[in-house]
Amino acid sequence: MARRRKPLITVEEIIEIHERIIEKYGGESGILNRGILEFAVDWVNIHPRKSIFWKVAVLMREIISGHPFVDGNKRTGFEVADTILKAKGYKFTASEDEILEFILELAMKGKDTEEIVKWLKSNTKKVGVKDARRKKKKEKEE
Repeated sequence: MARRRKPLITVEEIIEIHERIIEKYGGESGILNRGILEFAVDWVNIHPRKSIFWKVAVLMREIISGHPFVDGNKRTGFEVADTILKAKGYKFTASEDEILEFILELAMKGKDTEEIVKWLKSNTKKVGVKDARRKKKKEKEE
């Protein structure tokens, strides 16, 4: 019997992130199109071999450009991306201004998945990779 994979994220988790953002920063709460969220979540969860950057790119594009919520789509799209990437050991290296510029461009002009993947790869880094290498090298020397 095939083992069932834990989903990367659920629709309910995205809605919770959205609700926290609206509560913290203001705006109108509510879902305009749950189908957009369901499509994006299903799409990333049925592609287990795709990279984390591809999955995050799909989610960002669908939330930011698809406008599933009444308000807070850009903030929610970024927070979903940041939450997933942090959980996978990545952090953003881009400045707040660079992130804002990218998100506004995505919202106003749209981008394809590969453009978003490229930007994510260029503007994130694996946390602690250098430290782990240094530690391993030091252990070998001792």
